Amino acid sequence: MRAPVSCDDLERVELSAANDARGQRAVADLLQAWARRAVPGDSVTRGRLLVAASEHAAFAGDARRSLRLAREALGTGDHVAPDTRCYVVSALLVCGHLREAVVLADEILDSHGADVDVYLQLGEEFSWHRQAEEAARIYTLGMFRCAGDDEATEQLLGAWRRGRAPRVVDLRERVPAQAVPFD
Repeated sequence: MRAPVSCDDLERVELSAANDARGQRAVADLLQAWARRAVPGDSVTRGRLLVAASEHAAFAGDARRSLRLAREALGTGDHVAPDTRCYVVSALLVCGHLREAVVLADEILDSHGADVDVYLQLGEEFSWHRQAEEAARIYTLGMFRCAGDDEATEQLLGAWRRGRAPRVVDLRERVPAQAVPFD
């Protein structure tokens, strides 16, 4: 029987992962094994371990496994902040299932009202997966729903700004050729 898993154990394992696919896969395997063999005294839920395993599987390039683990985490009934379903959205995006991800994201947003963390998580996921319009929609919806909370709206506005694709500005198009002195 293994020793109970603590938050520190989880953090230590995740930080020690090698940055290559093999290292990420090994960490996903370990976290999945821990989740399958829960022991009394574990301070990390099975759901949290499976979410972490899902994320490492995604980093390893195994999209289907990532989605399978995220759905398994959801099936445990454990709450993983801000909402366990957010991690399923992430895995759906990794798999390229955009429509399904948008539908689930809308369900999550409808059930959370003014929870800024949900808007931030989902907006960042869509932004990360180069879905800028969807991210902007989520951030905007969050700003409307969190309108009375200045800190929340600032966080959402900042995240939206950071997530936008950088625009390339060609100054030659803005300055007429005769206006540029060449001495």
